[in-house]
Amino acid sequence: MLGARFEAEIREQPEVWRRLAASAKADELARAIGTRQVCFVGSGSSLFAGQLGALALRRRGIWASALAATETRFDREAYREACVVALSQSGRSGDVLAALDLLAPRKTIAITNAPDSPLAARADRSIALDAGPERAVPATKSVTATVAILLWAAALIAGHRNRTAATLRETADDVERWLGGEGWQEASAAALRIAYRRAVAIVGAGYSVPIAFELALKMKEASYVHAEGFAAGEFRHGSSAMLDSSCALIGILDESSREIVARPMLEAERAGALRYVVGAPLGEIPRLGPSTGEAFNTLGWLVTGQSLALFAGRAAHVDGDAPRGLSKFLA
Repeated sequence: MLGARFEAEIREQPEVWRRLAASAKADELARAIGTRQVCFVGSGSSLFAGQLGALALRRRGIWASALAATETRFDREAYREACVVALSQSGRSGDVLAALDLLAPRKTIAITNAPDSPLAARADRSIALDAGPERAVPATKSVTATVAILLWAAALIAGHRNRTAATLRETADDVERWLGGEGWQEASAAALRIAYRRAVAIVGAGYSVPIAFELALKMKEASYVHAEGFAAGEFRHGSSAMLDSSCALIGILDESSREIVARPMLEAERAGALRYVVGAPLGEIPRLGPSTGEAFNTLGWLVTGQSLALFAGRAAHVDGDAPRGLSKFLA
């Protein structure tokens, strides 16, 4: 079956989160970061996870930023004294390793799925994701594991108690039920409609902005559908002109982002665009994905988008395990 490994790895994620819940990895990261200036460095999915982690720290009053590893040579001077958190599934990303050479950080923390990798070896502190091997090119388990650790660590640094082992286990249970129920089939039906659209825009606000970027990447690499992620408010400043009946618009929202995301979603009805929401409900627009608690709702959003990309790829006869022009280190 097309994307068989991709699907298997999507389904394995709740168990990965349960292992994280039983570990001290988030506490290790929180202690390593402290309240220092932090710069997350990564490429692709790892960059988007870093953007979310940086936002989580900034919302708690800590200076934090995320830098694309490939852009480091142009934008490095402000980060020389920062604590660098380097993100790489394989730990062998040449772009990330080169970025560390350029930044020469005071302290390096590695978050990787390969504890015996070059990245782990050169870090002052290395945190292993323990997500298991990822054989499909589109990253899944390593992305959600990274997001879970970053969000939990940010909460610990701020002394907040909303993200705990218990809330992570609850999220794993909620998502696992969705993967085994009717919601999974609803995502399949939605993806069949999305796969034949000229373009897909994915909009969010707050935490769902980097999630929108990540889901657009998944859609492109696993189905070849043209997809772009946007901050919902900014989408209305020009980019919404692209919408017509040949397009799809997907909004990712929770209660804190509802007002911002609702505007382009409701306005898109006039353009005749196909519309879906992920996360909280919004009027009569079809909702996709599991219902989870707020603490780790981002994990549910990510799994929903991964599933849409898988099913859209199958509808377009694309093998999501090995998209054309891409390769991946196999652990």
